[in-house]
Amino acid sequence: MEDLKDKFITRETYPRMVDAEIEDYASILSKYTKPEEWLGHISGNHPLVMTEYGVDPLERLCVILGHNYLGYSAFVPVSIKYHSSLVSCMIMAHHGFGGGGARKEGSGLNAYIDHALRYEGWDVALYGHRHDKWAKTVPRIKPQSHGKQHKPAWVRAVDRKVAQCGTYLRTLSHSKYPTYSEKAGYPPRPIGALIIRIGLSRIREGGRDNLTLKFNGSNE
Repeated sequence: MEDLKDKFITRETYPRMVDAEIEDYASILSKYTKPEEWLGHISGNHPLVMTEYGVDPLERLCVILGHNYLGYSAFVPVSIKYHSSLVSCMIMAHHGFGGGGARKEGSGLNAYIDHALRYEGWDVALYGHRHDKWAKTVPRIKPQSHGKQHKPAWVRAVDRKVAQCGTYLRTLSHSKYPTYSEKAGYPPRPIGALIIRIGLSRIREGGRDNLTLKFNGSNE
């Protein structure tokens, strides 16, 4: 039947079929999602394949739901209010990438931390693609000047979080038909999404109290 496929689904009709599926999916999601509860959606290698047919499924879904479409990577600022103060948190999100030994423990962690450290200004760096779930605190040392020449700067560690957001792709199944991960020889991974809680803590520095971000990853 493969040679007859284009008789039923042509390049011209394919985008309309995809749109119909997206609209059906959006009608289901709209019952459980509110635009104000989402910072946005990151695309990936699978949705971008569909752009060959003139449609980006995720972008189309975001338009229908009224959510922000962030493309393949993005910086998203978030403000946290504490009484009369505002503390900013910069989230860096990237779909992620493969390579570097997908079957070796720690390969994704090392690759993503190395990638994140090439960028400045972020507090949380989120990745996907590799179908794994972990969160790692990566402190950076921040010097604080006293405002006086020839006096050593006061330094402190500022926490940053790098995380792999989770997966629902099972390695094995009860079926006699192998899964994608089983055929590829990928190791078992924890199933589910990662939760990162962002809070505030008060620290004393330079003779005054300052608010700083505090992170808690559910898989660390």
